[in-house]
Amino acid sequence: MAERKTPEQKLEELEKKMEQLKAQKKAIQAKQSKLERAQRTRRLIENGALAEKYLRCEKVEPADFEKLLQKLVTIDTVKTIIKGNVNE
Repeated sequence: MAERKTPEQKLEELEKKMEQLKAQKKAIQAKQSKLERAQRTRRLIENGALAEKYLRCEKVEPADFEKLLQKLVTIDTVKTIIKGNVNE
């Protein structure tokens, strides 16, 4: 017959399980964070490539490109597109 565990042994086992679960949670969160960073990086690269392609701004300095974008986003049509209210 199996040996009965004392309350102290049960608590110790639960503590070990909690530590294991915390480690698993931390690993899952790290994996999710890595995935989100990769998705963001991909989106930034794709959007930057499209901006460069259509705005023909390969030789434009970053500060000037930022000024261009700041002016671009003040256009009403662009505001509508950014807000996602486009009916195509």
